[in-house]
Amino acid sequence: MESKPLVPAAQYVRMSTEDQQYSIANQEAAIRSYAESHGYVVASTYADAGKSGVAIKHRKELRRLLHDVTSGQAPYKTILVYDVSRFGRFQDVDEAAYYEFLCKSAGVPVRYCAEQFDNDGSLASSMMKALKRTMAAEYSRELGIKVSAGQRRLALLGYRVAGEAGYGLRRMTVSPDGHRKLLLQEGERKGIKTDRTILVPGPKKEIDCVRTIFDLAAQGTNTAKEIANDLNRRHMHGWNGKLWDLASVSNILRKDKYAGCNTYGKTTQRLSSRTRNVAPNLWIKNPEAFVPIVERDIFERAQQFLRKRALQRRKTDAYLIQAMKKVFAREGKITQRLLQKKCVFDYTTYYKRFGSITKAYELVGYRPSAATTKFMHAQKLVERLRNELYTRLTNLFPDRVRLIRLYRQQQRLQVVEVDRCIRVAVYLCRAAKDTRTGERGWLLRVRPQEKDLSALICTMDKSYSKLLNFYVFSPLATSFLTERVIREKPWLSAERKLDKLDDFCDVIREVAAQPKKSEHYISVDDILIASDTWTIIFGKESITLGPVGSALFNMLALNAGRVVSRDRLRRSLPGKVLDTLNLNAHIYYLRAKLGARGRRRIERIPGVGYMYVSPNNSVGSPF
Repeated sequence: MESKPLVPAAQYVRMSTEDQQYSIANQEAAIRSYAESHGYVVASTYADAGKSGVAIKHRKELRRLLHDVTSGQAPYKTILVYDVSRFGRFQDVDEAAYYEFLCKSAGVPVRYCAEQFDNDGSLASSMMKALKRTMAAEYSRELGIKVSAGQRRLALLGYRVAGEAGYGLRRMTVSPDGHRKLLLQEGERKGIKTDRTILVPGPKKEIDCVRTIFDLAAQGTNTAKEIANDLNRRHMHGWNGKLWDLASVSNILRKDKYAGCNTYGKTTQRLSSRTRNVAPNLWIKNPEAFVPIVERDIFERAQQFLRKRALQRRKTDAYLIQAMKKVFAREGKITQRLLQKKCVFDYTTYYKRFGSITKAYELVGYRPSAATTKFMHAQKLVERLRNELYTRLTNLFPDRVRLIRLYRQQQRLQVVEVDRCIRVAVYLCRAAKDTRTGERGWLLRVRPQEKDLSALICTMDKSYSKLLNFYVFSPLATSFLTERVIREKPWLSAERKLDKLDDFCDVIREVAAQPKKSEHYISVDDILIASDTWTIIFGKESITLGPVGSALFNMLALNAGRVVSRDRLRRSLPGKVLDTLNLNAHIYYLRAKLGARGRRRIERIPGVGYMYVSPNNSVGSPF
């Protein structure tokens, strides 16, 4: 009797943490057993390791699976998943149903291998599946509540739950009975789960600097900017030798941890939702958690003067106009740089108060140059086009699109959010000429806070009267630095052009579901090193080394066959110097990640350092 041909299938596996009951290997074993007994053969694997099932935005492999299936490029006929919770713990159960429906409608159904029901569309299986999805979502919600309660309890006991120590302080691990153990360096984590973390005073030089900041603030006559200037004159530099500025001094003055208080719960973000501020009366506080480096009365006096100055901070319209008049009388012109330098105000302040900088100029009696007037007029036209575009999008997609403003984003700019999960930066590009090549194109200035978002690129005509074309770009972070004149080829033609704006939401979802573009790689023997991530490809395996491991491996591999001294390796991580004990530990973990086949390529040269050795050229000691 002829045996039936095996049906090709893809397996999707996921785990949130290493501590989960079902690891990737266990899921794959269960799926393999199911496939053998049901006539399937696993042809492709999609694995999201260490990814929460609450949201899809961080699950690169699930997005890749959906893209392969919906594009018709999938070389398999079904998808095997361990159980309903591995497919996702989406808080909206309809979201999980939507993704499964996309697969089913493309002719690639989803099968759950460990569930007690067949996913055959029957009434019983549909009810069980809906119940399981609800249970999966509820599990995440209840777990979040328990974790939050545990963290709040630890914070109330005086332990540091999250966050960096900050300038002037260091983190230290303590045993459950309160015995102090060791200091944690920047980026390090405690190694034993039952240990706790507290804050302790840092180096004397940093402590003296923090005390000076609070002493000057407690006098009531110094602003944060004046304190920063005073510290810089004394050569009392901040973190990593950086100069102090208004923001860094203000950040120090706002932290009550310097007075020994442990405060937790100022913001909340549950289940990948947006971060929200919490009312001060709901914060968790332990006023005597740590050893203070600033006396309590000095800290309170500084806070009193800060609150008083904050109430006086809003200046009257007449004060702003008078300040601008003084700059005009002294300099003979008004620019944004002069306003910031002389008055500590910028165009945004005047824009918010008077509606436009032109109105403020009129009140001052200043007439800008013809070039400035032309530029300001062009800005008005661009602003009008941008607002019209925002209006068109919200009218076309009233239930799918909303406008949000990112932290520290300019007042006139907004980000488009599609389906409450995909954020899109909007760029209006004017015609320009590339000064290097002389070719015509459109000027694109990438805003730093939006570089990791997908982008809607809109080209304008020369008169700024209408938008010509719309293009959807994947995140610009790896393609552009800050400014570039983009042309039809190769830039615009390589991305998705919208025939009409009505297609915006569907196209942006397709672009967001696509896997990340291939990184640029450097080849060393049979290993590919990604130049813009912490990833290497060794054979057919992709290995994530992390920031420290990646820096060490790059230093060794790019100097293949040459000994790299310990001192050079300790300084290979930008902005950080490892001590000898940490270096040995990181080399050990690096070898472990490379596996049995790759660990011998990192060899120790006694008394000198380490060397990357190409295959079949082994020297020194592998231990």
